[in-house]
Amino acid sequence: MKLIRSHSMQWFASLWIIAIFSGLVFAQTPSVLEASPSVATPDTVKQVSDWRNLLLFDSDPVPPGFPQVNPYNILARMVGWTVPVLDHTGQPHQHGHLIQLIVDGGNGIQDPPLSDGTPGGDDSMAYGNFNMMVLQGLEEPPDPKGRSGLFYSLKFFIPYFPNRAHYLRIWEGDNIATAPYYQDTSEYDAENDRGGTMITLQTGQPMDVQWTFGPSKPRPTAPPKE
Repeated sequence: MKLIRSHSMQWFASLWIIAIFSGLVFAQTPSVLEASPSVATPDTVKQVSDWRNLLLFDSDPVPPGFPQVNPYNILARMVGWTVPVLDHTGQPHQHGHLIQLIVDGGNGIQDPPLSDGTPGGDDSMAYGNFNMMVLQGLEEPPDPKGRSGLFYSLKFFIPYFPNRAHYLRIWEGDNIATAPYYQDTSEYDAENDRGGTMITLQTGQPMDVQWTFGPSKPRPTAPPKE
């Protein structure tokens, strides 16, 4: 399938996600579904099916003290559609593997996950219109048994506050509490902005953030020592 990336399509996607953010959910399923039991997360989340990906929406309130801005000023689509993400065996990730969208707490470090798969250190799940998605490739309809290692969120990520660094973490499985390996992003390419492991999203025209991932790491098996 040839992907056509035009400003008109981008703005159409922007309007579409704004409609969702406003409470009008246009999806394949007739109603909002509760999150699958296989998706382990301490947050209360809802699972919504869009045209291609399953996106997990964080319904928890933003913590007190976070400086919120007009969210529609920042629109970024998270993609990995040029180079497949490889698992610990060197093969493209299977469809169905989970991707977390994580926000740095301020120390500028991708802190390792906790033993239950949730972000560790001062990091947390991103505060925005979604913070998890399922890798399902680029073809339509998606092949649930595929192994492409490719993904894109389709919807634009809308952060609830500015000036915080974000990154992705992919798990080698459909359950962050049991997946044996994970990988964090190592580089991003966002139109005219390129950098390392994390991106500080900017206001302006909607953008595609292309991610590259680092090596696989085994999941922690015990809580970190104090």
